[in-house]
Amino acid sequence: MAATNAVPRRGAASWLRLGALAILLVGGYVVARATGATRYSDFRVLADAAQRARGAPGALPIFVAVYVACAGLGLPALPLTLAGGAIFGFALGTLLNWASALLGATGSFLLARALGRDAVVRLLGSRAASLDRLAGARGFSTLLRLRLIPVVPYNVLNFGAGLAGVGLRSFLLATAIGIIPGTAVYTYFADSLLAGARTAERAAFIRVAVAGALLIALSFLPSLVQHVKRRSATK
Repeated sequence: MAATNAVPRRGAASWLRLGALAILLVGGYVVARATGATRYSDFRVLADAAQRARGAPGALPIFVAVYVACAGLGLPALPLTLAGGAIFGFALGTLLNWASALLGATGSFLLARALGRDAVVRLLGSRAASLDRLAGARGFSTLLRLRLIPVVPYNVLNFGAGLAGVGLRSFLLATAIGIIPGTAVYTYFADSLLAGARTAERAAFIRVAVAGALLIALSFLPSLVQHVKRRSATK
């Protein structure tokens, strides 16, 4: 009887943890909105804030802490990436953006795995084993490809990988490698994008389009490498 009662309890606990994850994410958005943090999605506001932050004491640790916290809770990371480039320049900005995005993504992944994974397994039932095998065999390559394709949301991948059962090592490697191109491109264009926000929205939009086109081109790189390897093997 005790064992029978334990099964429903574990099932209820799984759904409670999933509910806690949802509350945490919604709560993060509510706090961001209440504190006015969401206004930085406006390029004009972001450009002015980045200008004021240049050379400010403590700017670096504060930036990293805010980036990691926001990315970990699933809040938009692009404004922070642009801010990092505008405040710290391309070289240091790329390093800080990459490290902060990786830490934030890992936080999202671990949250999803700890609070939502059991509920997903119970929801899928016998199909969960197939998902685990797929995540184990192709987790790294699939996640790397999805990281390189800019149309796939960064936050969705973070939480989705944790819920799907992708291994931590595969997640870390695929994310660390896969976010390099996007981070570098947007950091490089940060000053131009934010300057465009202060002068001409059309110019800023063109620069965003250029950055997006470069990322799309980079997303085809793994397929091109595999194609070249296959052709070389057949010769």
